[in-house]
Amino acid sequence: MIFVFGTVCLDRLRRVPHLPEAGGYVEIENETVMLGGEAANTANALHQWGVSVTLAGNATGYSLESDLLRRVLEECGLPLEHLAPGDPNTALAAPVCDVYVTPDGDRTMFGSGFGRMGPGLALEAMPYVEGQWFTAEPNMGEPARNAARIAAEKGMKLYLMDYYRQDVEPIPPGSFWQCSTDWVGVRGNVQKNVRWVREWAERYRCFAILSDGPNGFVAGGFSESGDEVPVRHYPPFPAPVVVDTTGAGDTFRAGMLYGLDRKWALADCLRFASAAGCLKCQYLGATSRVPTVLDIQTHIRENLGVAAQYGAM
Repeated sequence: MIFVFGTVCLDRLRRVPHLPEAGGYVEIENETVMLGGEAANTANALHQWGVSVTLAGNATGYSLESDLLRRVLEECGLPLEHLAPGDPNTALAAPVCDVYVTPDGDRTMFGSGFGRMGPGLALEAMPYVEGQWFTAEPNMGEPARNAARIAAEKGMKLYLMDYYRQDVEPIPPGSFWQCSTDWVGVRGNVQKNVRWVREWAERYRCFAILSDGPNGFVAGGFSESGDEVPVRHYPPFPAPVVVDTTGAGDTFRAGMLYGLDRKWALADCLRFASAAGCLKCQYLGATSRVPTVLDIQTHIRENLGVAAQYGAM
């Protein structure tokens, strides 16, 4: 069982030929509504790969959007047990993210309902299980940080994404940390990103991953057992086609957890995660389709030159 905590929402994906200039107009080519949110995206990928997951996060609210959110969660086969509607005075509607996707696969997002969201259940009531994996992102602010602290106190293994505020993050030694150059580091500058990851990993004694989109990622630091792992740059797997980058980082996180849960070597985890995140970009939205384990393994075999640069196979 892997416990995924964080954002669960609806994504309204709209294809547009380009983003309009200020005051301009662009026709929406088509619109699709599907499950979204960092936690839901990661949990959905793990579930599709046959992993048993617990999903908990923000309140689902009381609205037509809330009913639709619960329905798409059921359609994806994800558990609703720990996704309560929440306090009707503070959780009036499900969060919704409007995603505008251009032909180059880049997306621009607008959200509603995220600023007031809180957990659907009391943090103390969550199913923390010693020795199992807990993963979260901090979109709920302090409740998300407190959930990570409780999980660590309960003896869970932590994989934290986008917890990047210095000196306030609950990142225990031996944990895994992931973020992107959207938030920290310098996009396209490997040397500076290596330096940044090295300093961050030494601060928290964790294994740190800083992704940089089509430029690959930098990773290293310290393993679960405390052994030092050199910080270095890893090349990206080639994407057959880029339709939409929404959820690529969440799929990468799912790929890491898939390997870590099976006690794979770090190089194998990174290889699988990177190939998974790359293949996800072929599909519109984060949850419309998840690359299968066989898809990912085949993509690795078809790109042995890249795969070999990750380490021993």
